[in-house]
Amino acid sequence: MKKSKSKLRIVLCQIIVYVIVMSVFENINADGSYENYRIIPVALILIYLLWSMARNKVLETCGFRSTTPLPYGKLLFLLPMAILCTMNLWHGIVIRFEPRATILYIVAMLCIGFVEEILFRGNLLHALQQRSVKLAIIVSSLTFGLGHIVNLINGAELLHTMLQLIYAIAIGLMLSVFIVKTGHILPCCLFHGIFNALAAFSNEAGITIAYQFTVCFVITIVSLGYALYIWKKLSIKSNLGEKIDYRKCTVQGQPTTSLPLHLTVPCTREFL
Repeated sequence: MKKSKSKLRIVLCQIIVYVIVMSVFENINADGSYENYRIIPVALILIYLLWSMARNKVLETCGFRSTTPLPYGKLLFLLPMAILCTMNLWHGIVIRFEPRATILYIVAMLCIGFVEEILFRGNLLHALQQRSVKLAIIVSSLTFGLGHIVNLINGAELLHTMLQLIYAIAIGLMLSVFIVKTGHILPCCLFHGIFNALAAFSNEAGITIAYQFTVCFVITIVSLGYALYIWKKLSIKSNLGEKIDYRKCTVQGQPTTSLPLHLTVPCTREFL
């Protein structure tokens, strides 16, 4: 238990440091003059996280080395996630930056996707899951969504941030359920990174409040619907690739809401 609490504190510290570093960079870059260089801090953070996971031999438990293949058919061939990650293109496609800036932006957004999935759906979800699967899903989703409040400090509009917070919680829930049920985090990293990266081609001209509400509604409904579908369709998998029916788990003959410790698993509309 002490080890679990210590790990949770470390994960929370990592999230706080990440938010502070990126927020400081965004404020320094308030005039947009260094926007293309956001790749530097986020790439360094990503390298550190991957190195730390490899050193501690938790790549498998966090979902990067699952022992079982994805059941693409049962996951609807990831179609809901593929549709949602194109959200930034729904209002039209434009080239917002010059070629070099576009490449740097895309790479930075892909790195951000990997960093945030490792922090929230890898480290935090795994740390909490040792206590309760449902608690882990809820807390990691809320933490991820509420983290977008810092965008207000970085100059984002209140309405846009509030809508972003709503659909980010829904998406966080979908991705958390996905990892709990499949044991794979890589599809979530790619989804998150592509979602953000396609903002390089989003058309911001003429976007109305009604359109923003509609997009938020669609994303939220699709995310929650897909999360519910996956939750009902698949059994929970451990880091060993074993199928676990969470609803049938018992401790000393009594139903429990947590998994046994040996079966734990692992602003242009940007997530953060």
